[in-house]
Order: sequence, then C-alpha cells, then structure tokens
Amino acid sequence: MNKSPLFARVIAGALFVAVLAGTWDAWWHGAIGRDSFWELPHLFLYTAVLCAITLGIYGWKKYNNSSWKYLAFVLLLIPISAPFDELWHRAFGVEDLSSPLIVWSPPHLVLIFALVFSLFLTLFILLKDTDTDARRFFSAMTIAASISLLSFVISPLIPTGPWQLIGFWGAGIFAAVIIGGLLYAEKKIGGIAIASTVILFVILLSAMSFGEEVREDIKIVPHDHAPGWLTIFALLIPAAFLDLSKNWKQFFIRGGIAAGLWGFILYGFSSQFFEPTYQYGFTSVGIAILASFMGGLLAAWLVKKT
Repeated sequence: MNKSPLFARVIAGALFVAVLAGTWDAWWHGAIGRDSFWELPHLFLYTAVLCAITLGIYGWKKYNNSSWKYLAFVLLLIPISAPFDELWHRAFGVEDLSSPLIVWSPPHLVLIFALVFSLFLTLFILLKDTDTDARRFFSAMTIAASISLLSFVISPLIPTGPWQLIGFWGAGIFAAVIIGGLLYAEKKIGGIAIASTVILFVILLSAMSFGEEVREDIKIVPHDHAPGWLTIFALLIPAAFLDLSKNWKQFFIRGGIAAGLWGFILYGFSSQFFEPTYQYGFTSVGIAILASFMGGLLAAWLVKKT
C-alpha cells in the first residue's frame, strides 16, 4: 500500500481537529474569557498541530519530494505564530472583541493562512490516494476546514455581525468562499453528493460556536445572531442544489443560483428572529441576495480557471 496518502489522511484529520479546536477556542474566549495557555481547546489544538508537524517532517524525510517538503515547511509556520502573538500582545496590547484586529492581527493571520496552505498542500497529496472512499472522505474534510478558516478571516465583513465593514455587500464575499469551496470539491474530488458531504463537515465545525455566549465584562459591538437551524438550512440547501444539478452545463449559473439561495435563506429570514434594534429592511435583503449571486458567479469563474 502507498503510505504517502495514509500519512496525508492522518495529517488531514489532525488539521481538521486543529480547526475544530480553534472554533471551540473562539467560543471559549467569548463565554469564559482568556483562561490560560493550557485551557482545554488549546490542548486539543497543540496536540493536533504537533501530530501534523511530526508526520509532515517524517513524510518529507521519507519521500523526499517537493509536495512533502513544502507541506513540512508550511506546517512549521503554525507554531511560529504563538511567540509572534505573545510579542504582539506585549507591544500593542491584547485585542478585544470590539475590534476586527481580534481576527486581522498579523499573528492571527499567520496562523490562519499557515493552516489554510497546509490544508491545500495536504489535499494535493490526498487527491493521489488510490482508495476512492478515503480520498473523498479526507479531501472533503480538508476543503471543509479551509472554507471554515477562510470564513473566519472574512468574519469582519459579516453583514449582521459586530463590525459590518462593508454592510450587506459582505454577503457576496462569504458566498464566494462557501460556494467556491463546494464547486472546487465537485471539480477536484467528484462523486455522489460531494458538496453535501463537504458542507456537513463545515456544519460540524460551525457547531462548535453555535449558541454563542458572551460574558458581560467582555467588550463586543452589540449585534444579533441567526438561529443555528437557519444557518444549517442556508448551507445544506445550496449544497444539495449543486449535487442535484452537477450535470448542468451552465457552470456559472449554478454557482450564482447556489450562492443566491444561501443569501436568500440566511438574510431573507434572519431579521424576523432578531431583536427589533437589529432588524433590517427589504433593501438590505435585496443587496445581500444580489451580492451573494455575484459572489457565486465569481467563485464559479475562479474554479473554472483552476
């Protein structure tokens, strides 16, 4: 048996656990606050990353090819973000939830993009796996983790989030990431219900922060949240549409429709579950749907080019 894909499967699983732990950690910081370096989500994160790095270096030494060399190098960037983050906090203070810097501080971006690039380099190895079921499962897991991380990077653009930096046009950026990931999975992995498989992994990762809680002493810009079940439907229905329409020749239109469905479900119905202060009107809904449709078209175009 070719052990190279076997090691890549374990790395994919470890990186997925790392992203899962990171999502859990985001909830932890809001609900409990900054506890300690050794808090439970951190321990899961450290263990998963250590496993991935160890196997990455071993794979590089064993197979001595460029894929494993680049993967090992990028994996080593992940722990570098920890001392960088500590130095940043000493120089500029600890970020709080009132600022997008909680997401966009340089140390956090180093960590996130090191994970994203590690996931994609792992995916390139996984796609050579001769075991079809294993290839589909672990590749779907890897793409889902990438979608989750990229969605976190652009979270300051959430139209109903705490910062709303570009208003409801931000929906288009999210749609491009989500639908782009699903279309990429369809193109590279293929098989039955691949978009739905990927989105189920995305939902699993998102579930770690469902029912978001924030302590009273933690500073955050007031905002409301869509119900968890609505978020799930907004993800599942476009994924199911892509799976059912995969034989359509209109690739770009499929991307636009799927993204438009996501925007319509999430932003068309969220407002009625919000407190009156945070409710929005039909104009905002229309902008979100239009932006989502355009984001889906852009995502389809980019995937077509890959």
